[in-house]
Amino acid sequence: MAYKSEIVAPNDLSVDAYATLARGTNRLPLSTSGQFDTPMLGFFGEAGSLLSAAKKRKRDDLPSDQYYADVAEEVGDFLWYFSRVCDASGVDLSSVVARAAKTTIGGSKLTFCSVNEQFALKSRPPIDRLILRLIALAGDVGQFIDWYSHNRKQAATQALEGHLIPIMRSLFRACSAAGINMEDAAAQNLEKIYDRWPTTRGEYPELYDEGHDDLTERLPRKLKIRIEQRTKRGKPYVFQSCRDLNIGDPLTDNIRDPDYYRFHDVFHYAYAAILGWSPVTRALFKLKRKSDAKLDENEDGARAILIEEGLSTMIFNYAKSLRFLEGVARGELSFELLKTVRDFVRGYEVETAPLWLWEEAILAGYKCFRSLKEAKSGLIIVDMERRLIEIEDLPK
Repeated sequence: MAYKSEIVAPNDLSVDAYATLARGTNRLPLSTSGQFDTPMLGFFGEAGSLLSAAKKRKRDDLPSDQYYADVAEEVGDFLWYFSRVCDASGVDLSSVVARAAKTTIGGSKLTFCSVNEQFALKSRPPIDRLILRLIALAGDVGQFIDWYSHNRKQAATQALEGHLIPIMRSLFRACSAAGINMEDAAAQNLEKIYDRWPTTRGEYPELYDEGHDDLTERLPRKLKIRIEQRTKRGKPYVFQSCRDLNIGDPLTDNIRDPDYYRFHDVFHYAYAAILGWSPVTRALFKLKRKSDAKLDENEDGARAILIEEGLSTMIFNYAKSLRFLEGVARGELSFELLKTVRDFVRGYEVETAPLWLWEEAILAGYKCFRSLKEAKSGLIIVDMERRLIEIEDLPK
């Protein structure tokens, strides 16, 4: 069963409704001085990201569809920071949009669609036209930056709104040149943010093999796996067993400079416990769903196993430079890393897993890994029903 985000933006999204929903996702604090430098930094940064997308289009000769998709995502991010600046400064987003569109419509009747229509073009112009619109938008933002840098301590709401109006107008013009509906960009942005930072956690999607007919091919809902390091011929090896049966082959780091990757199977167990997905764990415990030929080949086969192993290595290389994620709290794991993870597994059943759930699986796995790294042994406890993985000292 596919996971559904808790936020589904309504059709014909009003500007007021968007502002309220976006406000609910805000994780940016005001500075101690009462200014709003943090949302401003994001606002300016996203303007740069829009230009960066144009640069990459020229430099890398990206396909047009990919380029327009990138611009649409950056527009959504820019709009979110725009609304944060409005909130922090006491400016009403609806007022800015209405004045940018020169319309008297206000309140719940002012929708992104109604404003889009005023800026709409009969057909999508050449890409160079969009690039010029983006440069014009950046110019407006640049003027705002200059003004803010000189007036940040006494920035009046009315003066701020006056600078935001031409930026919003340029944003709508850029969207029209790209054939982007601002409502779609806004809704997709909200979905993305709630997918990463939901207002509540704990409502887990159904386990991927929950409805599988053959119960003997489901991942075990509860497991205890014994992991310990032993030395053979002067070299450390990791051995694993479950119910007195050995699991897999003894593992080494398989790299020139030792880095404890020999304990990495705990990441696979974490994916199984929290995501309900792990082709590697299925292979280790001989639980491939062979009664269903398509699942056996496409979800549990060699390619899926390689994908999971590659994913674990990619995350490990990232985590290694960050003390194996020690001190990284829930909600703090890199958004870019999590988006890369989703791209990595696209085409497989786990692509439906929300990003916050991936974060929980990764952080839980690394908590166990750090313990194994220090103690060189441990008893891994997997409880898929509770979406939990823990580690205890090996019984003596």
